[in-house]
Amino acid sequence: MNTRRKKLPVVLEPEEAQSLLSIPNKRYITGIRNKAILALMLNLGLRVSEAVNLKPGDLNLTNRKLRVVNGKGGVDRDLIIPEYTAEILKEWKKAKPKNSRYFFTTIKDKSEGKFASSKGSQLSVRYIQFMVKRYAKKAGIDKNVTPHTLRHTFATDFIRQGQNVMKLKKILGHSDISTTQIYVTLANKDIEEAMNGFKEFKA
Repeated sequence: MNTRRKKLPVVLEPEEAQSLLSIPNKRYITGIRNKAILALMLNLGLRVSEAVNLKPGDLNLTNRKLRVVNGKGGVDRDLIIPEYTAEILKEWKKAKPKNSRYFFTTIKDKSEGKFASSKGSQLSVRYIQFMVKRYAKKAGIDKNVTPHTLRHTFATDFIRQGQNVMKLKKILGHSDISTTQIYVTLANKDIEEAMNGFKEFKA
């Protein structure tokens, strides 16, 4: 029987995720914005399309709440923003161009190069893909890192921290539990616990 081998997605180890998050320089407005995007994807598991489509009204930073409107499959979902992420999002909210339709916007800036359009317009998915790759390289991470890697990293770490796969399914906005189940495999929690408790043979 020819069953296709399921390739496990790339995930970052906790120290790699932290290295990546430390790369954007908050002295620059683009650094504040890019750090906020990375934190949001690493700590809430948002898809890149969901991050670029966020509107200012989708976030309540005082109550640390975020609504993903019309996620994949047309489903809305409400999430709680962790404290550190909420603080960075507040910094970006203060610095961002006013009256823009989207929460994450362009800043007319040389570092955005060919991705820059007029100030305050919606960021492109391509810019975020490019930005994540550039930062991963700078952080010395020798893996193929894409925005989706950040989502995989969040999900795997969520399970590693002893959380429940059904809750994770809701957070990620999956319609099918089998899609979420892969993170249980990736977290390797049961195998790790079993092997840590294994009494090895010694001579």
